[in-house]
Amino acid sequence: MKKSLITFALLLAVTALNAQTLIKAKFQKGDRAVYETVSDIKMNAPMGGGSESIKTNSMTRFAVQEATADGYVVEMTTVNMKMEGSMEVVQQTGNMLNQFLSNVPMLLKADANGKITDLLNYEEVQTKTSKFAMAFIDSIYNAKPDMEKTLPKYKMVMSVNGQLTKQAFIESAENNSFFHLFGKTLKTGDKEDQNRQGIKTSVTYEINREADALNVIGKIKGNMTEDDVKVFLIDKMKQMGADEGMISKIDANWGQMKMMGMAKMDVDGTSTTKLLDTGWATEYSSDVKTKMMGMNMTINSTTKLVEKSWK
Repeated sequence: MKKSLITFALLLAVTALNAQTLIKAKFQKGDRAVYETVSDIKMNAPMGGGSESIKTNSMTRFAVQEATADGYVVEMTTVNMKMEGSMEVVQQTGNMLNQFLSNVPMLLKADANGKITDLLNYEEVQTKTSKFAMAFIDSIYNAKPDMEKTLPKYKMVMSVNGQLTKQAFIESAENNSFFHLFGKTLKTGDKEDQNRQGIKTSVTYEINREADALNVIGKIKGNMTEDDVKVFLIDKMKQMGADEGMISKIDANWGQMKMMGMAKMDVDGTSTTKLLDTGWATEYSSDVKTKMMGMNMTINSTTKLVEKSWK
């Protein structure tokens, strides 16, 4: 009898361990939350090229405007963006879209689980971010007039405007919040392939529950082949407005870069999110290290709930 009880208890424990959890929002109309994000980015250039760093601080506001059985409409606005350090680091980390979205409300439509399906005010968001982008590009060329010779300004303008798509804004909203988890059914040990801005990774999840919260931990590993790295580099150059002559140099020198071990990208990191049963996060953070072409970059970001409308 005792053996049967022990076996049954063990079976229950294993079943609970492997139980899948559907991560979903249970927002209420009128819910409001404000989060503060602090990020620290450090970059060490190859061959004694020195180091650069930047620190950012911002607040993100969420307001649930509609909550029905079919889904939600949530306004998301990042405000009070403050930066210290090298703007070149921001450009190289691909965070410029976040800068353009500062103080621009996004009206996000989500399904019943909370997964974002649409950006309802896309035209407004695109117009405002385009103005910010043009002002930023003007500041670059005013500070470095010689850039016009190697990369004409109009090419960068066309390229940047081409990146201000609805899907890019939705991905930005997901990747800079906890919304990217909604709609996933996960258990400890599950692995998921992700592609964020051309960087391919695999994420292995660990799920554990506290009394009133769910902890979602992701172990992040790079999943880039040498061909993936080449495509990534070329795409980034095109996004900056590089012409075919500049891009052809990558093809011409790729063999040499491979011999020097510079055709690889290594990514290693951890993300942690603590979600209440309502779906609201109390905090989320990530610590990711990337090594590419002899350059080492570390991005550490921590976000905490600082204001809320519910008790």
